Amino acid sequence: MKGDFFILNPAAGHGRAGRAWNSLSEAALRLAPGSCCAATEYPGHASVLAREAVLAGAARLIAVGGDGTFSEMLEGVMAAPGHLRREVALGTIPAGSGCDLARHLGYPTGREGVLDLLARGRPRALDVGLAEFSDFNGGRRRRHFINIAAFGLAGDVAHHVKASGKFLGGTVSYALSSAWALLGAKAKAVRLKADGLNLFGRYYLGVLANTSSMGGGMLIAPGAADDDGFMDLVLVPDMSRLSLLRAFPGLYGGTHLNFPGVTLTRVRRLEAEADEKVYLNLDGEADGMLPAAFETLPGAVKVLAPSGRATAAH
Repeated sequence: MKGDFFILNPAAGHGRAGRAWNSLSEAALRLAPGSCCAATEYPGHASVLAREAVLAGAARLIAVGGDGTFSEMLEGVMAAPGHLRREVALGTIPAGSGCDLARHLGYPTGREGVLDLLARGRPRALDVGLAEFSDFNGGRRRRHFINIAAFGLAGDVAHHVKASGKFLGGTVSYALSSAWALLGAKAKAVRLKADGLNLFGRYYLGVLANTSSMGGGMLIAPGAADDDGFMDLVLVPDMSRLSLLRAFPGLYGGTHLNFPGVTLTRVRRLEAEADEKVYLNLDGEADGMLPAAFETLPGAVKVLAPSGRATAAH
């Protein structure tokens, strides 16, 4: 296999991914000889398909779905041998309930825009995050993330969304779940060590951002550089409930960083512990809890970038 390998999650976006693929599949498959598509059949299947495609020599892997589909695909790519992984470019056709990666990368929308990206896009290096954390049974797990790793309110929101679903779409579902979480929010004592610096405190929210947005459009780290070997650690400390409610809307425009007490620190590695249960949010998914350790893997993968934004691979 030397062409493009499309991984379709037909359930993404309540079927929107399947409809999007039907509208452009014929043209997309013609762009590179040997291209093909496989549909996922169960949770985690995208990881299996991605690893097999890398081993088979695929030139590009394109997730057709949302951030969850891309995240699964990434996990399979990262499980492949490094010399093969670095030869593959990853991309996404944004058609899920959450498409923060495509938003960050400046991907076009609409059929013609997607086809132009596939035809003219060029690969560039992108950092990847690695998380080691506690699962819900007391064991330890490792997984990669491309957008964000977060704890506190973001973890609570992810768990609520998982339980209630995304029937109103990603942006609205996350906004409503965030409002629900704010009503019962409580700052939690978290022991943080960022590149060896102790940042112990009580926090409502902590986000380690590789890209700029989360939760279907919250601009959590507007200046995040995805290829500099660092991640942006955004911390929202303990404050009055009224102050928290005032700060929250700023997440959608990035102005929360101007709010008193909210900090942003660029880090390579973060360790986090707590004596009470603190849930994690990894690329929008409810996946584990503290204690956890996170690190940046510089230039670990290549992504398909719109023409004009591509840079030399690291």
